[in-house]
Amino acid sequence: MKSNYLILFLFAILSNETLRAQDAYFQIDPTLSPDGKVIVFSYDGDLWKIPSTGGEALRLTGMDGNETLPRISPDGQWIAFSSTQFGNKDVYIMPMAGGDVKQLTFHDAADDVDSWSWDSKQIHFTSSRYNRFSGYTVSIDGDTPRRLFEHYFNNVHNVTTHPLTSEIFFNESWESKNFTHRKRYKGDYNPDIKSYNPKTKTYKEYTSYNGKDFWATLDKDGNLYFVSDQANGEYNLYTFKNDQKTALTNFKSSIGRPQISANGEKIVFNKDYQIFIYDVATNKTNKVAINVYKNNTLSKSQDFKVKGNISYFDVSPDHEKLAFISRGELFVSDIKGKYVKKINTSPSERILEVKWLKDNRTLLFNQTAAGYTNLYTISADGTSTEKRHTNEAKNNKNLALSHDLKQASYISGRDELRLIDLNTFKSTTVVKDEFWDLYAGLASFSPDDSYLLYNAYRNFESDIFTYHI
Repeated sequence: MKSNYLILFLFAILSNETLRAQDAYFQIDPTLSPDGKVIVFSYDGDLWKIPSTGGEALRLTGMDGNETLPRISPDGQWIAFSSTQFGNKDVYIMPMAGGDVKQLTFHDAADDVDSWSWDSKQIHFTSSRYNRFSGYTVSIDGDTPRRLFEHYFNNVHNVTTHPLTSEIFFNESWESKNFTHRKRYKGDYNPDIKSYNPKTKTYKEYTSYNGKDFWATLDKDGNLYFVSDQANGEYNLYTFKNDQKTALTNFKSSIGRPQISANGEKIVFNKDYQIFIYDVATNKTNKVAINVYKNNTLSKSQDFKVKGNISYFDVSPDHEKLAFISRGELFVSDIKGKYVKKINTSPSERILEVKWLKDNRTLLFNQTAAGYTNLYTISADGTSTEKRHTNEAKNNKNLALSHDLKQASYISGRDELRLIDLNTFKSTTVVKDEFWDLYAGLASFSPDDSYLLYNAYRNFESDIFTYHI
């Protein structure tokens, strides 16, 4: 009888863990096995693998550093990846079936894994060891890495090779290395899909769009896929059909780092902080359902030490109370800090900014939801649940309140300055501009609340502007 109770107890725990695991976000850097049946990805600093049809993820690494950028060899025997095991990123390999992890590079620079050679004997990676960054290759035996191109000023990265022609495909602009978050860039530093054939000494440019074309990936037949923001300003999947650049997806939110299976059947990528599979034959995309099981089977109390870890605070209008954020959690205290209370908000979500409203009893804050910060209110005494006021697949940030506390300004995404009425919580876009920088859009109300002073980027320069309310 006792064993039956134990089985029921364990089943209840595992069922609870399964429900929590299905809501996991921030799975990054997915890659596919040659047959397209297995995905390896990075989550919570480790590597995991899962069937491409979805299911339970199996943890592959448990190292001290963060393991990212996994790539499976064309023969399906090895996983190459980057890890910060000793501080900086180095290149490592491990058997696909599990086993010992082997370090291949030993340098103070950052080494980012790009791809494999088609004979599964070399790993291509990008490193800052010689100049800003450049493309390298290293043998799975761990010999001295070799630089792909000798020109000092090249910024080669995102390296992959053609299985039939020996062409080396790459990008060479910092826009496709350090500024992948800056969509819709147009200018002289736009990245294009380029190649160089070391056998024939032939250089070729496959794209000429004045925006961003990057992250090339090829299957065993040499079919080329890549990312571009040409159609709608968001990164989508492209290929060439009859030598014409052709969009395969039309998502309203960007994809990241696509990787095709060697057999050419499936392409995996990130979107909205989760993993998706594109089927080449059907031209359909599906989200991969992933269960990530944690070891936290029993709940326990947790003490929050906030000293030196307060990231944001605001004083109430009556100057008697303080609201502050520590490690993404919301707290309220008296002005002297003698009484501190944690305000319970959505579990597993993170709060960035908080403001007191005019009644001295309500808090306005932004909190992550499905990976994006949206606006909420909650009672400062902790007696009510939070109420959501925006529902967007982009970040609401840089909160500023008017002096009369009747409205607030904030940035929505990268291109909208908005006002929200603090009585009705109706939001209105007042300015369309470029707010992609961390501090762009930081607004301030004039003393009479009739103007907004804000900064934005135009022609790649930060300038200050005003808006009459």
